[in-house]
Amino acid sequence: MWFGDLVTMRWWDNLWLNESFAEYMAYRALTSATEFTDAWVEFSIVRKMWGYAAERAPSTHPVAGSPAPDALSALQNFDGISYAKGASVLRQLIAHIGDEAFVTGVTAYLRDHALGNGELSELLAAMSAAAGRDLGSWSRAWLETAGADTLSTEVGGWVVRHAPPEHPADRPHTFDVAGWQDGDEVFRVPVIVSEERTQVAALAAAPSAAVVVPNASDLTWATVELAPATLDALARQLGRIPDDGARAVTWTAVLSGVYRGVVDPRLALDVFTAAGPAEAHDTILSRASTHLVDRVIPCFLPFDGRESALGRVAGVAVRVLREAEPGSGRSLVAARLLARTTTDEDRLRAWLAGSHLPAGLDGDADFRWIVVRNLAAQGLIDEGDIERVRRADDTLSGRLAALAARAAVPDVASKGWAWTELTRNPAVTNYEALALGGSFWSAPDPTLIGAYVDRVPDAIARMSSWMGDDALERVVKAFFPKAMVSHETAAMAARALERDDLTPGVRRAFTDQQHELAEALRSRSAFG
Repeated sequence: MWFGDLVTMRWWDNLWLNESFAEYMAYRALTSATEFTDAWVEFSIVRKMWGYAAERAPSTHPVAGSPAPDALSALQNFDGISYAKGASVLRQLIAHIGDEAFVTGVTAYLRDHALGNGELSELLAAMSAAAGRDLGSWSRAWLETAGADTLSTEVGGWVVRHAPPEHPADRPHTFDVAGWQDGDEVFRVPVIVSEERTQVAALAAAPSAAVVVPNASDLTWATVELAPATLDALARQLGRIPDDGARAVTWTAVLSGVYRGVVDPRLALDVFTAAGPAEAHDTILSRASTHLVDRVIPCFLPFDGRESALGRVAGVAVRVLREAEPGSGRSLVAARLLARTTTDEDRLRAWLAGSHLPAGLDGDADFRWIVVRNLAAQGLIDEGDIERVRRADDTLSGRLAALAARAAVPDVASKGWAWTELTRNPAVTNYEALALGGSFWSAPDPTLIGAYVDRVPDAIARMSSWMGDDALERVVKAFFPKAMVSHETAAMAARALERDDLTPGVRRAFTDQQHELAEALRSRSAFG
């Protein structure tokens, strides 16, 4: 409540003064004052992955000072930059000037502007006074310029920093580099980088390690590029590293590398297959598998390899479920992952009937809907079966889950119904549209839905006559045929962006989805 209520930003171009501080303080409070002392692990692999995706997108923008001519424009910037990147930059500021100076500066800013408005220059003045140095150049590089640097290491103790050419800046970084060999941490070296290439004597003298992770404590905002030798060793080594935070950073580097087209998506699957059964942190297991199931497998692997890839993920889930303490968080994560990925019809039908459920899931309606959605997507249940489950869970979430399941059924009638409901029925609510759009492109045979791809721009334009701009942006993100990875889909997106009947927000959503499609096409070109 300090940021936004006690002191409110003067205008929306300083939205970060609300949201970045609130984000940072939420995790700081959790780790300092509650039993959730590992909260930064969740921040690393959940929130920062969201922010890094926003940073790669064409719509990226600076943390501070992003133009906001009106409130509707400002609404588009409630994103991974204003939240996750801003919080990460504050964490880096603390590494740069020290926590005592940070707290002193923030306290002065809040006291001086209590019950009034503040802006970047006033916060910087308070911070600079507390730190005893001018932070103007630091702010210009970190807060007022978009982009994430790439950090990597080379033999001989070299740390390499590359600024993105489209967003050049001289960003100093304070972080650490750590190395592990067979589960033992063999070195951890603090590093300050202010040049493109920095030789660190302590790093040069460090023992050899199978896995070397820049930014191991996740103190800075940067794209971590793992060395080829580390990537080659991850399947054997990652599951043995005892540092939860470093494993989260490593997974973020691997997955971001897949999306950037520099890491083979098959390697990510190999690492999960090998290290997943040993992953002790629920959030890392959950989020790494979610990225694989939701994006890497359906978008970055060839269509004929998806079933076997999902089978490997399901195999990890089976093993974790078998070995985890019944009813534990790890067990529940594994059960939900298995319910999403297994093709074992007998198991799914037993779970649907409430038989042989893993401990802790009796009466869990959300889990039951995961089972229903999987059965529906495989064509193993029909509209009548889904309706019977819905009647037993006649809640908002139950009705939405039923729509999603019905839209996933892989037959001509179900896809035609879902398309008509979504694109021609003004009575469909925003949440219902998201449920339908998020399941529509699920199909074991792409020819079932391929003919709909070119109809998407007209459908979105038509929906704009009854759906608000913010809601329609979300629908575009859910409904874009990102799993239909082809140059024809890319051409459809390009034609959509040539239209003059898309609002700025919808155009931005289309552009970002086009970018994600391009990431998948680039990866397929690079890795076959």
